[in-house]
Amino acid sequence: MVGDIELRAFQQLIDSVLVTLNEKAAKEIKRFKGMSPSDLEVEVFQTIKDACGEESFFQKDEVKLVSGMRFPDILVGRNFGIEVKSTNKDHWTSTGSSIVESTRDKDVECIYLLFGKLGGDIPEFRCRPYPDVLSEVAVTHSPRYRIDMTLGAGETIFDKMGVSYEDLRSSKNQIAAVQNYYRKMALVEGHQMPWWISDDKSADSSVGMNIRSWRILSANEKSNLVAQLLVLFPEVIFGDYENAAMWLVSVQGVVCTNLRDPFSAGGQVRQLNGVMLDSPMPHIVKTISDKYPLIVSLLKDKDFLDQISAFNPGLLPDVTSRWIEQVQSSLSRVGVNIPVKCLFEEGLM
Repeated sequence: MVGDIELRAFQQLIDSVLVTLNEKAAKEIKRFKGMSPSDLEVEVFQTIKDACGEESFFQKDEVKLVSGMRFPDILVGRNFGIEVKSTNKDHWTSTGSSIVESTRDKDVECIYLLFGKLGGDIPEFRCRPYPDVLSEVAVTHSPRYRIDMTLGAGETIFDKMGVSYEDLRSSKNQIAAVQNYYRKMALVEGHQMPWWISDDKSADSSVGMNIRSWRILSANEKSNLVAQLLVLFPEVIFGDYENAAMWLVSVQGVVCTNLRDPFSAGGQVRQLNGVMLDSPMPHIVKTISDKYPLIVSLLKDKDFLDQISAFNPGLLPDVTSRWIEQVQSSLSRVGVNIPVKCLFEEGLM
C-alpha cells in the first residue's frame, strides 16, 4: 500500500519533471514537435532519471523504461508508474490504453498519465493521476480509454458508471461492465448502440470478422433473426427499424439495406392460419403469426434473457405477458386492435 510520504515524494518528482519538460519544449520547439511516441518515452524516461538523485526519495536505478512490454511505460520504484501519451494536434485528448490492462505490472499501485501536446505554437506537457483523465471508452481493435487532460472533478468515465477505477480494473469482466453501461445509455438516449465485440469466447457471443449482407443469409437464419427482432424491438411492427438495424450490425454482423421487407413486404393479408379474414390486415400481422413458434421458444429461452436484459429490459420479469402488451400497443398504431393471442393457432397465455 502506497503511503502518504511516498505519494508526496512521487508528486514532487512529477512536478519537477513537468517543469523541466515544458522548459525544454519551449526552447527546442522543432525537436519536440518532431518526436515520435517512442522518442518521447525516452525523453520522459531520461528526464525522470535526471530528476532523481541524492536529494530525491527515488534513485536513478529505480527508474525503468518498459514500453512495449508492460503497462505503464515507465516504472518508478516498486509501486509507481507513468504512462506516456501524446498528440501532434493542438488539443489535450487522445485514445489511451486498453481497459483490460492485461500487461499491467502487478506491483504498480499508482499510475500517472504524462501527456505531451506537441501541436500548437509551443509543445506543452501535463501529468495527472491516470484515473482522473479517462473520459470515455473508445474502440479500435479493442475497448480503450479515451484520455482528456482537461477533465474536471466528477467527469471521468468512472464517475459516469458509478464505479471506481480500481474496482473496474480488478473486476473479472471489465468489457462486459462497460458494455452494459453503454447499452443502458443507448436505451436512454436512443439512436445508438455499442458495436464492439465482447470478450466472451463462446461461439455465439461475437460478430465475425466479416459483415454479411442479409441477402446471402439462409431462409432459416433470416427467420430466426426476424423472430429475435420482434421480441427485442417490437417497434418494428409500426415501422421503426432504427434500433433493429443497429442491433443486426452490432450483435449479428448483418447489414439489411431494406429492413422493412422481412416484416411488412407484400402489403395486406386476407387470410391468417388458413382462415379468411373479414377485412384485410397489414402484412406484419402475418409475419408475427408465422414466427409464433420461434417467438415462444425465445421467450422461454434462458440463454436469450441476456439479449432481452440488454435491449428490451421492459419485458422483465414476466417476459411473455409483457411482450404481448408491447405487441398489442404496437399493433394498435397500425390500426389492428384484435387481441394478440387471436393471431395464433394457440394463445401465448
